[in-house]
Amino acid sequence: MKNNYGLPKDELQRIFKRDKICVYCHKKMTDHGAHNKRSNWYTIEHLNYLPPWNNPATVTICCWSCNSSRGNKKIRDWFKTDFCITRDINEDTVAEPVRKYIEDIEDRED
Repeated sequence: MKNNYGLPKDELQRIFKRDKICVYCHKKMTDHGAHNKRSNWYTIEHLNYLPPWNNPATVTICCWSCNSSRGNKKIRDWFKTDFCITRDINEDTVAEPVRKYIEDIEDRED
């Protein structure tokens, strides 16, 4: 579990335990390594694309494909992309931590 964001180790472990599959596409993720496809690697996902990066309430685990596709887009804007549309990724299909973030934080920013 690599952590370059200053997240407390116990919080990161809790997040990994909670998010066993990608919070967006529900894919089973793998460790980083030569024998695993990069698109399936787990990544630390910052729901809020702006700092601070060490807030456990805005961190989830998602696959490399979803993280790479989203980049620095707001979640609802990302849902409108072909990537999400073709994979049926939307507010109704994502994991609870993402829905909670949208409701509690992203909705307040708009």
